[in-house]
Amino acid sequence: MSASGPEEGDPAADLDREQQESLARIEAGGIPLSAERRLGELREHGGSFTSDLSVNGFALCHQLGLQPLSQVMGSSIYQVGYQGVGYQGGGWPMMMGGSVLMEMETLSEAWNEVRRHALNRLALEATHAGADAVIGVQLRTGAHDWAAGSIEYVVVGTAVRRRDAPASAEPILTELSVSDYANLARAGIAPAGIVAWTSVFFAAYENNWLTQSNRLSPVQNYELREFTQGVYSAREQVMGRLGLQAQQLGASGIVGVRIGHTVQRQDVGAGSGQRGGVLITFDAIGTAVRETAGARVSPPKTTVDLSN
Repeated sequence: MSASGPEEGDPAADLDREQQESLARIEAGGIPLSAERRLGELREHGGSFTSDLSVNGFALCHQLGLQPLSQVMGSSIYQVGYQGVGYQGGGWPMMMGGSVLMEMETLSEAWNEVRRHALNRLALEATHAGADAVIGVQLRTGAHDWAAGSIEYVVVGTAVRRRDAPASAEPILTELSVSDYANLARAGIAPAGIVAWTSVFFAAYENNWLTQSNRLSPVQNYELREFTQGVYSAREQVMGRLGLQAQQLGASGIVGVRIGHTVQRQDVGAGSGQRGGVLITFDAIGTAVRETAGARVSPPKTTVDLSN
């Protein structure tokens, strides 16, 4: 090694440069250099494919003329920023009666950004593999004790290409199973892409019931109306966003929508402006579809179960 720096061909220096380039790519929303290189070599030279397809799924791909190329992944771990709330300016955003209902926009943005990064990286891997679609996309989300305030989003699917298909500018991502993909194809309905959104709301009673015992009566049945309203508000926000995304994709509808929500105890604000309530997280993800010129409806078939 010379006094001026690392020599050409120094393995440690080469590895460091590659790691730094990969970090820069990730910061720009891309994928690491090693992943891009492996997928590019697979596209250029071919080889054995990897997938998360079942045996039946693989056989059905063969019947449909879909060539599995590679298992592809998109991942992002995101740090959630501070949500400033409480007595600032006009104070808490109150509903009638003094109860609190507000969207935690910083939390909503974090979930939607981490998902966007993961799905974009999934599409990038599929593009480098030469795919025109990704089927069977599965997702996992979570938090980690080693990074307080962080959230993780991972999506995994199988990149496929239709035989003799023209080059596609951008692969279509779907949550559809192979069988669902086949049913749509037979009906002349094409997937247009994944649509998804998350909305996080905070809701509290006017009397701050989590710190004052006179709000809830142990001998009465009644609806916790503020919390119900919070779930509805989060849901309407999510469904509105899904509809907008579908319109932007030129889709006629959304299929296979999966909905999830959590409600958890949460203190928000500080000092005299602190309120106790619940944090409502509502999310939905599905596949936007559009009818093609060849769309057709097949008549139902009568099936008799003779197993019993």
